[in-house]
Parts: sequence; C-alpha cells; structure tokens
Amino acid sequence: MRSALSFFTLVLASVDLSLALPRAYQQPSRRSSVNILDDVLVFDAPAFDDPANPGNTLVQLQAYVGTRQINLLGPLLSGISGLLDKTLGLDISKNLDRVGDRLALFATVPLGKKDVTVNVNGCGDAATLPPTDGGMAIQNLTLGACKNAVPATAVLGNVKMTFLDSRSPNFTVFPSSADGFGVISDIDDTVKVSHSLDKLLLAKATLIDTPVPVTGMPEVFKSLAKSLKSPQFIYVSASPFQLYPFLRDFISTTYAASNGPIMLKNLTTTDISDIVDFAQSNGIFEYKSAMIDRVHGMYPGKKFLLVGDSTQKDPETYGEAIRKYGDFVACAWIRKVDEANNTDARFAAAFKNVPQAKIHLYSDDEIPALAKVDVAGGKCS
Repeated sequence: MRSALSFFTLVLASVDLSLALPRAYQQPSRRSSVNILDDVLVFDAPAFDDPANPGNTLVQLQAYVGTRQINLLGPLLSGISGLLDKTLGLDISKNLDRVGDRLALFATVPLGKKDVTVNVNGCGDAATLPPTDGGMAIQNLTLGACKNAVPATAVLGNVKMTFLDSRSPNFTVFPSSADGFGVISDIDDTVKVSHSLDKLLLAKATLIDTPVPVTGMPEVFKSLAKSLKSPQFIYVSASPFQLYPFLRDFISTTYAASNGPIMLKNLTTTDISDIVDFAQSNGIFEYKSAMIDRVHGMYPGKKFLLVGDSTQKDPETYGEAIRKYGDFVACAWIRKVDEANNTDARFAAAFKNVPQAKIHLYSDDEIPALAKVDVAGGKCS
C-alpha cells in the first residue's frame, strides 16, 4: 500500500517551528557576491553546443546559497528523532552523525540577492548566475570557447570566492554533443533501492542505511555507456534538492561509468504550511515532465532512453513525453516494483497512442537482459 505521507513530510512536520525552521532572513538592500559567511552549492551541470554561436558551449548552471553562521541541525535532529521513534518505531539515536550529514541542507537559511560566479577548466569565459532568489539561481550561461569542444570528458568547475576566503567549492560539468544518445533516469527504486512504498523502510534507506543499487542496474548502465557511445546520462528525481550531496555521492561512486548531473525538486520555503503542501503534493508528473522539457531544450537532436519504475508517475510521464516529442524518446523502460500498481489497465492508459515497440516493462529477474538490448540499433527489448 502506498504511503499517504512522504518521508519528508514526517521529517519537516516533526520540528518545533520556534526552534528549527529557518526564519525569514532580512536580505541586504543590494546584491553581493558569495562571501566567507555563506555556504554555496553548485550542482553538477550539463553542457551543450550553443546553436547561436558555433564553437561556444552553454552550461545549465544551478546554485544554492545559504548562511554558514546559523546552524539549526541540533533542533532539527531532536524533532526528527522523537517523531520517527513515536510514529515508526525507528531509533536514529545511534546514527545521528550520518543522519545529520544527510539532512544538513534542511537546516540552512537560504540567502537571496547573492551572485555566484564560476570558472570551468579549459573554457574561456567566467559565468555569473543572476542573483539568487530564495537561495536558488538557475540559468543557461555561456562558457565561451572551450579547449575540448563538446563532446568532451567531464571537466571541473570552481566557484569564485572573495580574496579572504580560501575555500574553493567545485562541481563537475558534463558536456555532450548535439546528436547521438542520452539516458534520462529516475533514481528511487529505479537505480537505488529506496522502498518508496513503505514509510519505515524509506526512512531507514534515506537516513541510516548505506545506499544499495537495484541489483544489476550498475552493470546495465555501464553497458549503455559503452553501447550508446558515451551518452549524456541525466538523473531526475522528485526528491528535494537538500538530499543532493547524498544522492550525488551514490551516483558518482556506484554508477561511476554512467555518472551525470542530477535534477532535484526545489524546496526553499520558510513557511511550514508550504513545506507540508510541497511534501504531500501530487506534482511529480508535472515536475518530471518539466525536466524532460528542459532536457529537450538542451539536446533537441538527441535520442533519449527513459528509465523509470512503477512506484510513482514514471509510466504516465514517459508516455506523455513520447506523445509530445516522438522520436526524441527512443525507448521507455519501466521496472515493475512489487506492490506497486502494475495492472494492464494502468500501463494501457499511461502509454495510450504510444508505439508499443518503444515500451519495455521489466521485472527484477529480467534486469540482466537489459544489457543486451540494442537500443542504438532501434530495439527497446
């Protein structure tokens, strides 16, 4: 039975508002650069050819800026610990360090009107995002001409800090050509075991357990990296961006051969009612559809394999993407998760008016065979 409340609703609703939720921060009247009192996170980014300026590279850059000096993690952990023990019987008291690491971004105060400037190795132009709004900024920016023109191997980028700040926050840029193949993949219960349908197991997998891949999927993705000739891998999840460090570490190590940028939902509100509405929303279809639209805007000439599962809205999202973009979607693979809605009626509705040759529904014992599917040759199963 699907959980009525997401794990993040439990987390955020457990906290005493007077202590642990970020208070509204009085922004300075003028915009300013990131300084020694701020923390900045720049997400790994996809890069692509600039159609208006041949030879130049564009990057879709996203950054989050929050305060360093205010740490609300202690009250947050206290509230979470009590609620999880009371409602789920989950004791996290022996794992507070790990839980704290995974939830650290939930305890930051977002900062607006902050300018984030980056340099990317081998590229001619520094890139500056528009000032942050609610802590976040995202925009396509030019890197100018890069020594290794797209396509190229992943390259390192660094945030420009003030002269008093010795830190050098970095991120990875993943360039890819305008043609060829790409892979858009869900994370939870598609490539990582998350137990999305069980509140207790979901809480353990997110807070405490060492992350575990879905058996066989690292090998499948490694095979795709070879057979599709270094496709652009992009991971899309409805998890909040505060889990980015945890998920990035998992993808970059367990899926090293198919590493790529991760797109997560933006949660930067300071109002508890907004947070609960966000966590309980049914907006997963709309969010993932918007992310596919974004990828199409970057790589309209590519063909993408979409990989997901049946726990949430992947079948419906991918069916709509095929109807909307046609051959931009080469195939849609859906893992049939036990206890999810795997009925013929559901899949027939999700993939109505979609060529059945583009759809492959698979069970766990069929995962090893995915590595043998000739997606590059036009096969989906």
